[in-house]
Amino acid sequence: MRDLHKAVSAGDAQGLVGLTFDDAYDDFLYTAIPVLKKFDFSATVFVVAGMLGESNTWKHMYNPEPRKRLLTAEELREVLSQGMEVGAHSMTHIELIDLFEEQIYQEVSESRRLLVEALGTAVEGFCYPYGRSDQATVRAVRDEGYHYACGVHRLTDKDVHNLPRIPVSDEDGALRFAAKLRVYSQFEKFRAIVHPYYTRLKTARARSEPKLS
Repeated sequence: MRDLHKAVSAGDAQGLVGLTFDDAYDDFLYTAIPVLKKFDFSATVFVVAGMLGESNTWKHMYNPEPRKRLLTAEELREVLSQGMEVGAHSMTHIELIDLFEEQIYQEVSESRRLLVEALGTAVEGFCYPYGRSDQATVRAVRDEGYHYACGVHRLTDKDVHNLPRIPVSDEDGALRFAAKLRVYSQFEKFRAIVHPYYTRLKTARARSEPKLS
């Protein structure tokens, strides 16, 4: 993502894509990187900085979620030596949009500080846990000096601190993956238009519902 961001800034990104891996499971080093190297690809792995070497005990969107080990600092240094980029993915993989402003800034700033200390290199990118962001989280990431940040959904058409991504899973065969590449960006543009109206409608409905005493 760092190289792609630089290419975009230079107006020279035609034909390029960015490959990202969230959470920094140990299979990124031992399974994904050998495949990436075989095809001469690089990628960015986003790390839950406060849980190095532990397991993925955070809340998951899908259950059951198998427990998987996270990379240690030593293993992340090996990731860097293989030509990959390491970015921050918060301290604890908590949903940032549910936090108070002070907590958001702590998750965003401390994750970068710990990774810089552990790896001895600059950390330029951030990825929002669960791919979810709002204006407060984007502002925090921008204020903390990150060069770019990735989510899943787009808040605005042009915001380097909320870059949308196409999610890929083990359920995506060749045809489904090709379809995603073809239509996902159009879907996200449509979603960016209608989402604010949906959010306001949802909030209005919640306020109008009777409260039980």
